[in-house]
Amino acid sequence: MRMIPPRLPGRKRAVVFGAALALAVLSPAASSAAAAPGSGTQEAAPSGAPYYVDCSATEAGDGSKSAPWNSLGAFAAHTFGPGDQLLLKRGTTCTGALETKGSGSAEAPFTIASYGDAAGRAVVDGAGAATAVRLFNQQHVVVEELEITNAGRPGTQRRGITAQLEDFGTGRGYVIRDVYMHDVAGDDTKGPDGSQGIAFLVTGERTPTTFEDVSILDNRLERVDRQGVNIQLSTWNCRPEVGCTEAANWLGARQVVIRGNHLSDIGGDGIVVNTTLGALIEHNTVEGFNRRSAEYNAGIWPYNANGTLAQFNEVSGGKGTKDGMAYDIDGATVDSTFQYNLSHDNEGGFFLLCTHDNIQRGSVVRYNISQNDHHRGIETCRGQIESAEFYNNTIYIGEGITQTVVNEDVDAPRNVRFRNNIVYKGGSGTAGFDLAAGTGFTFGNNVISSWVQNRPADPAGSGANPMLCNPGHATGLGTVGGYRLQTGSPAVDAGAVIAGSGGRDFSGAPLGTPPNAGAIETVGCR
Repeated sequence: MRMIPPRLPGRKRAVVFGAALALAVLSPAASSAAAAPGSGTQEAAPSGAPYYVDCSATEAGDGSKSAPWNSLGAFAAHTFGPGDQLLLKRGTTCTGALETKGSGSAEAPFTIASYGDAAGRAVVDGAGAATAVRLFNQQHVVVEELEITNAGRPGTQRRGITAQLEDFGTGRGYVIRDVYMHDVAGDDTKGPDGSQGIAFLVTGERTPTTFEDVSILDNRLERVDRQGVNIQLSTWNCRPEVGCTEAANWLGARQVVIRGNHLSDIGGDGIVVNTTLGALIEHNTVEGFNRRSAEYNAGIWPYNANGTLAQFNEVSGGKGTKDGMAYDIDGATVDSTFQYNLSHDNEGGFFLLCTHDNIQRGSVVRYNISQNDHHRGIETCRGQIESAEFYNNTIYIGEGITQTVVNEDVDAPRNVRFRNNIVYKGGSGTAGFDLAAGTGFTFGNNVISSWVQNRPADPAGSGANPMLCNPGHATGLGTVGGYRLQTGSPAVDAGAVIAGSGGRDFSGAPLGTPPNAGAIETVGCR
């Protein structure tokens, strides 16, 4: 992903502070427990009051249930507090921008949601506003069970939901949950002035500012331009890893959890975490991205972030080759791990290690499955890769597909170890490696079928058919049984033992000693 630097008043770019965060491998249950502070399960204390909005009402009321406010501007002068609820009537549409004042507390957040017995949700239609829902210098806020759209004046900058802090300090406690967002018809601009579905944005230069405890859970986004979810675009992002020559001011957003969201028909990028520390991205589906953008876009990726963990995600249907890849570990990233993810049918390919003019280190890509991705399996951009591990992944290239398994078209210093992987090409089309002279990749213990062209020297590796049970038919994380190994496969017990490998395979089975090559440890078809 070629990141366009933010336009920062008085700054060139921003960076990261502190030591790299070490992350343990998390199962779905364990990762949920680890994210409990931002899980969105806190209950509103009884200290607040409900306020009601019915935009179909003919008369303006006082916000009570019997006399609700009848427009989004009716409560502009009201300041909400801990435990308060702003409730919009189901089955009605409010047009314009929903903006509120006031914050909740950790014990009693301020909630914006739907009410009533009608089917569906309350609708907020931004009608081309800069953002349909705006949270400005607020904290401890829950937005849930709304329908949000913003299709007016298509092709201009806009967002669905914006949480913005400006010279605020640390804002805490944000939950966006079970929102249906669609038709955010934004422009193709990248960066802090760009268009997103859900955006967390830090501005200002006087007070060091960041987010803490952010949960984006179980939302559905459809037909959003340009980016689906973006956290956080920040003026407090300067550090050497990103090429910033000024004094470091990096303040990464902490306790960020993006879980269980379904994104489809996204114009550009799917999910991006920018200037975050220890972000968890799991159990999300991105189905169709890079569909209407002339820029570089990927499905899920971190930029200028430390300790990102992306797991149990599925990305498919990416369009184009600029970049069009499911996953990306981008520039100025430290200790990012992508594991147990599925990628399939992406025109641009599977995985991008993209540093552009920056560096990355501590990148780990393990126990993922790539099925019928086109163009490139792995691509490197210009810039330095200080250290990256790519192991125990299964790359299946089926009928009619041509792919460059590793496309290494740069000569910057790189240190990428490619071990214990399976690469299988079946049917028509071709697959091969395109490595630079003096390649920065080292290979070992891979099973790369002999009809893959330009296979690299691979100590302890094999050119045999890995004998996968029934590959090419996965349609989700729970349908990867075809990637098991047949009894007698040369990939059985063929992997090198790798310290800190997580202890489990793609499907949750424990690893053997030695492990199999590829993403699945279980042997035998059924």
